[in-house]
Amino acid sequence: MKKTIVLVCFGAALAAAVLVASERARSLGVGDTTPPVGRVSLPAVAASIHVGVVVAVSDPDTGVIELRLSNDGATWSGWEGFPSPSPSGAIRVPWALAPGAGAKTVTVEVRNGAGLIATFVGHTTLGAAGAAGA
Repeated sequence: MKKTIVLVCFGAALAAAVLVASERARSLGVGDTTPPVGRVSLPAVAASIHVGVVVAVSDPDTGVIELRLSNDGATWSGWEGFPSPSPSGAIRVPWALAPGAGAKTVTVEVRNGAGLIATFVGHTTLGAAGAAGA
């Protein structure tokens, strides 16, 4: 009877250790090969260079941890911690568009806990009234 108890205890301890190791690997991004998914949107027409970029992204494996934005795809804001999404699953990031009337593109990169980066693009048109940075 003692051998049975020892084996059951060992089996339970081993299962707990595997669970802890699996959760640790998940938190470190081990095995996560899928970048975040989602979308980015801006108002169709902006009256000012100051807009809210709606970012609705997720990563079920290691979570979205950082984001950065760009007006030209070459010059980026610094990486910032990804805030908790609203109940709708989206966040709103304040952003300044490049000055000048016309079509504008905002590129958003998000990084998950495994270091994988996904890129999303949003478009808007800046009206002449807002082109000066109002």
